[in-house]
Amino acid sequence: MTDDGTPADLVGRVTDKDPAVGMQAVVALRRLLEELERLHVDNARDQGWAWQRIADALRVSRQSVHEKHAGRRKAEGKES
Repeated sequence: MTDDGTPADLVGRVTDKDPAVGMQAVVALRRLLEELERLHVDNARDQGWAWQRIADALRVSRQSVHEKHAGRRKAEGKES
């Protein structure tokens, strides 16, 4: 994780009355969510999950999850 603090710290900052603090927390949470998605997609693919199964679990289209992650995985040598 980045130096944005723990997830609990971020949740606390999201409710801050100062919009600047709250929006910074939103940006940090987005980064955290992207990292978590990447980790879990990699884990699922490494365990043999099909793109459609991952898409269903994430409630997105197969095309969107494939476009988002397949190129990265291929560049990292994780996809053929």
